[in-house]
Amino acid sequence: MTAGDANTRLENAFLKLIEEKPFSKITVNDIVKEAGVHRNTFYYHYQSIPAMLSEICRRMTDKMFDIYQNVQSPADCILPLVKYSLAHRTAILHIFESEARSILMDYVRRIGRFSIEQYIDQVTEKIGISRIDKQIMIRFYTAGVVGVWTEWVEEGIETDSSEDFVRIGNILERTTLQDLGVTRLL
Repeated sequence: MTAGDANTRLENAFLKLIEEKPFSKITVNDIVKEAGVHRNTFYYHYQSIPAMLSEICRRMTDKMFDIYQNVQSPADCILPLVKYSLAHRTAILHIFESEARSILMDYVRRIGRFSIEQYIDQVTEKIGISRIDKQIMIRFYTAGVVGVWTEWVEEGIETDSSEDFVRIGNILERTTLQDLGVTRLL
């Protein structure tokens, strides 16, 4: 078995287990048993379960960034996060309600910032706006989008909020364009 195969097996085992039980109840022994590898294999690849979670989140985030480089609206990169959260509701809630919440939130903020930054860069590309004003807009809109996602998760991801995020994206687009005096995007 190659290092990549072991890595994939370990991460898949963790992702299966996090769907089944809370983060704090998952042990390295659970992961290696599910993966069918030796305990030393886990520690060859990761220092801890939180380190594994961070690596999984990093890879997923990088993949999103590669796919959604040319966003047309603020919702373009947020919607995949919402859809993933819906599809993996139990896992997201298990992580969100654990000591690993900060790891998850770090990557959610990165995704939110990336999508807003891509959009703001696109909108402001041909108009004069100071770097400081642009950064303020990015921070403000990122906080709003991440805050709405966080509230939705705190409420238990009970409904499909995709339409809400599309609407938020549309509102951000309209208000951003109006504030900047742009009549139409590109």
